[in-house]
Amino acid sequence: MITTSDLRELTAAALKGQTLAADRVYSARTWATWSGLYPVILLASPQEDMEGLGRAGAPQFTVTTTLRVVARVQVPEQANNAGAAQAQLLLEQIQQQVKRAVINNPALMRNLQQIPFVRSHFREPEEGARVLAELVMDIGMEFYQGPEAFYPQEVVDLQQVSITNDLANVFDPSDTYPNPPFPNAVHPAPRNSGPDGRTEGGLSFDFTHTP
Repeated sequence: MITTSDLRELTAAALKGQTLAADRVYSARTWATWSGLYPVILLASPQEDMEGLGRAGAPQFTVTTTLRVVARVQVPEQANNAGAAQAQLLLEQIQQQVKRAVINNPALMRNLQQIPFVRSHFREPEEGARVLAELVMDIGMEFYQGPEAFYPQEVVDLQQVSITNDLANVFDPSDTYPNPPFPNAVHPAPRNSGPDGRTEGGLSFDFTHTP
């Protein structure tokens, strides 16, 4: 069974050492360990959508998680806004590196049905003593979840089966019998058909004994 959290961690592993951020790739579990150095990549999973595959049978879903890749760079301020231009170029380079590292990655693709979308946008750099700019990439990851992913179903060993017959076409028209096997089905006397409250046949199977 695969989950959104699993995909986020697999993506973090796929990106380490594959971009200008080197090993500075942090998921939700490791954000607090960031050293403050740039470039840096932060991973989140802000959205998950589940679509049912039909009403019949056990619950099954096509799940699409949105994996968010946030890349940040920082460069010195330069004349004529050259720092912002440099930051933009660095982010564009990281954007292509992320695509190459993630799309068709074997560790990810064996758990996915498809990558339905990749959306990118650049946030305006902030001017100051240093220019900070950011790339946000949302990568859709579609996968399957079946009933085993949800409430656990208790499995009970079948030890014995009993079949009891109180027939409709074999009946006593007048008597009443105590403790009938199917009390809600008994026709009250006098009656013109069964069930009448008697056990007229049956079978028992005991699975606790091995040959």
